Amino acid sequence: MKKAIYAFSGDPITLGHIDIIKRATRVFDQIIVGIGVNPNKKYTFTLDERTDMARRSLANIPNVKVISFDGLLVDYAFENGIPVILKGVRNSRDFDYEVMLHHLSESQKLDIDTYLLPAKQDLTHISSSAAKALQQENGLIHEYVPLYVKMCLEARISGQYIVGITGEIGVGKSFVSSKLKQIGKKRRIPVHHIELDHIGHQILGKLPEPLYKDVRREIMNKFGEHVGRSDGSINRKELGKIVFNNSEKLMELNKLLYRPLLVRLRRELYMKKGVMLLNAALIAESNMSYLTNNNTILVKTNKNSQIRRLKERKLKQKQIQKRIESQFNTKQKKEQLKSQIEKGSFGKMWVLDNSDDSDEKKLDELFNNIVTEIDVYGELRFMSLWDRLGIKEPYLKEYTNLINRYSENHRYYHTLKHIVDGLNEYQKVKDKCKNPNLVEFAWWYHDAIYKTKSKENERKSAELAHSVLKRIEMDTIYSEDVKKYIFWTQHNNDPKDTDARILIDIDISIFGKSEEEYNEYERNIRKEYHMISDIIYKKKRCIFLQDILNKETIYHTTYFRSKYETIARDNIMRTIKMLR
Repeated sequence: MKKAIYAFSGDPITLGHIDIIKRATRVFDQIIVGIGVNPNKKYTFTLDERTDMARRSLANIPNVKVISFDGLLVDYAFENGIPVILKGVRNSRDFDYEVMLHHLSESQKLDIDTYLLPAKQDLTHISSSAAKALQQENGLIHEYVPLYVKMCLEARISGQYIVGITGEIGVGKSFVSSKLKQIGKKRRIPVHHIELDHIGHQILGKLPEPLYKDVRREIMNKFGEHVGRSDGSINRKELGKIVFNNSEKLMELNKLLYRPLLVRLRRELYMKKGVMLLNAALIAESNMSYLTNNNTILVKTNKNSQIRRLKERKLKQKQIQKRIESQFNTKQKKEQLKSQIEKGSFGKMWVLDNSDDSDEKKLDELFNNIVTEIDVYGELRFMSLWDRLGIKEPYLKEYTNLINRYSENHRYYHTLKHIVDGLNEYQKVKDKCKNPNLVEFAWWYHDAIYKTKSKENERKSAELAHSVLKRIEMDTIYSEDVKKYIFWTQHNNDPKDTDARILIDIDISIFGKSEEEYNEYERNIRKEYHMISDIIYKKKRCIFLQDILNKETIYHTTYFRSKYETIARDNIMRTIKMLR
C-alpha cells in the first residue's frame, strides 16, 4: 500500500488543504493527515479542536485518516511506516521553504521522501491566517473553509452564532424572530434579529454612499424611471407591482441587490455578540444559506393562517396570490435547504409550525435545540450563567481563563469538549435540578485543574471555583455548596442530594454513549496516561472499570439509568475484555 502523510497545523483546515488531499488520493492508496504542534506557535484552536475540524471536513473522502502528533514529522513517518511526506505549495516562497525542510528531513537519514503538490491557481490565496483575518472583520469566508469550520471561526473569533430564519410570505418569520429574541432575553443570551428585507429597504431608501446611489440608479434604468422618487430613493410600492408579478424581474432585482446586501450585512454584524437571527425570505432559492452555515429555521403555517395575515397587510386576493407564487413554497424551500446541507456536508434545519393554533411552547424547545447545536464552545451558556447569577464583572475574562485551562496540552479527554458535552446533557435535565445554576457552575469548574497523576484535582478545582465566587462577592453558602458539589465528582461516594447525583451522572454519561464515542474516550484517557507502561495501565484500567461494573447501578438518577445504563455496561464489559 502506497501511503503518504500530509502534516499541517490546521488552525484551521482550509479548502486549499482539502483540495491537496483529494488530489493526492489519486496517487496514494492512503493519506494520513497529521495535525501537528509547533511549541513556538500560538494557536486559535486547541489541538483537539483542530483535529476535530479536520476529521469532520475530511469525513467524506475515502482512504484518509486524521491523526494528531508532536515531535519531528520525519520521526513520526518513520515510526509508522509512512515512506512519503506530502506537501502543498502555493508559491515560490512555499517551494523554497519546503525544499529546505526536505533537506532537513534527509539529514536524519531515515529514507523518507517528499512529494510536492502545487496548489490550484484559484486557491493560492487561501490560507488559515487569511480566513482568520477576514473573520476578524466579518468578511466572507465560505470560499476559504468548510461550513463547520466557518461556524467555529465565527464563534471563537467573533462570538457570533448565525442562524437563518425563512419561509413563505405571511408565515410569521418576524413574529418567530421576536419571540426567540424574548426567550433569549429571559435566558440571558443576547439574540439579534437582522432582517435582510429591512437592509434591502435601506439600500432602496436614502443611504448616501455612492454604491447605493448607483444601485438605485440602475434599478430605475432597468425597471423604469417611475419606480424612482425625486429624492433619488425607490418607490417600493411601484417596484413591487413589477417584481411580484414577474419572477424573472424579481430575480433581476435580487441580483442587483446581492452584493450591496452582503456589504450592508457585514455592517449589521460588526462587533455584535450572541445569536444572530438572519431573517431572509429567499435564503433557500437564492442559495444564500452558506451565510448561516446551513443552520436554518424553516417556518411554515396552514393556508388559512397565511391568508388571514396577508389580508391584515391590506393586500387583495390577487396580490396575495402573486406574492405567494413569486417565491418557493414550503416544500421547495425545504428541498433546497436539504440540498445545501448535503452539498456542504453540514447544517441543521428546524421546521416550525407557526399556524394560528400552534403551541408557542415549541419555541422554547426550538431555542434549546438551536443553542445546543451552535454553541460549540459553550460561550453562550457561560455568558448566560454569569448574567443569571448577577455578576457585575464582565464574563469574558473568566470564560477565557477557563478555556485556557481546558486547552492545556496534556489534556485529551478532560477538555472543553467534555464540558460542552456535559452542558448538552445538563440542558435535558436542568428542570429536575433544585438549584440548576449551582449545578451548572460546578460543572464548568469541576475539571478546571487537572494533572494526570494528581489525586488533588477535585479539591484544587473546588478551591479555584470558591476563590472565583469569593472574588465576585457571591453568597458564602452558595460558594461552599459549589465547592462541595465539585468534591462529589471524585466519585467516591453516593450522595443523597439530587442535584449532586445529577452532576455525577452528567460526568459519567460518556460510559453510555455510542461505541464509537466511548472508544474515542478510552483512547483519549490512554493518551492522558501515556507515561505509564501498557502492562500497568491495562491492569489499573481493568480494576477501575470492574469496580464500576460491580455497582448495583452505574447511574444515580432514574433519567440517566433508563437512558444509559445498559449501553454503559456493554461498553465497559467490551473494554475490559479488550484490555485483558
